[in-house]
Amino acid sequence: MGRVDQVYQAIRQKVLDLELDPTQPIDERFLVREVGGSLTLVQQALDRLSQEGLVIKRRRRWHVARAATASIMREIFEVRTTLEAMCARLAAERITSEQIDRMEQVHRDFERVLREGDNQALLAVDRKFHQLLYEASGNRYLARALDEMYTHIYRLSYFALDRMVSVRGNVEEHLDILEALKEGDGRSAERHIQHHITHFQRLVESLL
Repeated sequence: MGRVDQVYQAIRQKVLDLELDPTQPIDERFLVREVGGSLTLVQQALDRLSQEGLVIKRRRRWHVARAATASIMREIFEVRTTLEAMCARLAAERITSEQIDRMEQVHRDFERVLREGDNQALLAVDRKFHQLLYEASGNRYLARALDEMYTHIYRLSYFALDRMVSVRGNVEEHLDILEALKEGDGRSAERHIQHHITHFQRLVESLL
């Protein structure tokens, strides 16, 4: 594989893994530091990526194509919605009282960071809630797959942080999920998690 192919593959993977902020111009010098090579090689790689529709040039600056970001998001959320619903159903059957206590503490943390208006802390608390849900499923392979998908969504959410106004509705949905888990109601847990993920997807899409 030639050097330009290596740089192209490395940048392409960063786009697919949502590691590049779709709301800002691509920093070509940052890519040189990240993937190696030279500015010329990075520019050649971006030219190739533009032919795939992954990046686009506006006002002489490269950007991740909005359509590419939307397509990647749809693919991730399609899988995540299905797997996390399965996870919620299993968790409703298997969750322990100690895990419920930990999730209730996380929900109290939600209320605190909402009052403080700290969206960055809110994302961290949200991740903790979902990780506890994955753990409660009792399936390590399912938990690992969901955590990997959450990492991609976390990156996108982080890019949109400064435009998030009110997410109280999303936070309150966690309480519905938690109540279903406490009642051992797998169908209700599935339904609430699917609604929650779809709601969050629409929020992130509207901000990018």
